[in-house]
Amino acid sequence: MKVFGANAVRGFTLIEVSVALVILSLVLGGAISMVQQYADERIRLRERFFSNSVGWNRLMQRYQYAQGWVAANEGNNDAIEGVDEQAGQDWRWKIKVEAALGKDFYRYEMQVGLVGSEAKNTTLSLYLIGKP
Repeated sequence: MKVFGANAVRGFTLIEVSVALVILSLVLGGAISMVQQYADERIRLRERFFSNSVGWNRLMQRYQYAQGWVAANEGNNDAIEGVDEQAGQDWRWKIKVEAALGKDFYRYEMQVGLVGSEAKNTTLSLYLIGKP
């Protein structure tokens, strides 16, 4: 008596292996793409953090000056633009002061970006009472 399939070779067909490789390549491609997006976002967040630091430092200097805590000759409190170094990078900043409603009430707008780039990483606004 002959049993069919007793000597049959077991294994995967070429089509099954090809389908598995296609699925594996799609999964690996998606994973590599996600890692790249994560790295790009990490760089953007780092730049935003340091540009915020530069902006808030400059705005706090203005606040101290407006409150009379520091004299006008201490530092460059009346500068409207400049370059600060933060984390080994040069950041250009520019501040715009506008009179707001009310006496001695001013709106300060700070824009910060990397030197050599036209893009602004941060725009901050602050309202202060006191001298501009």
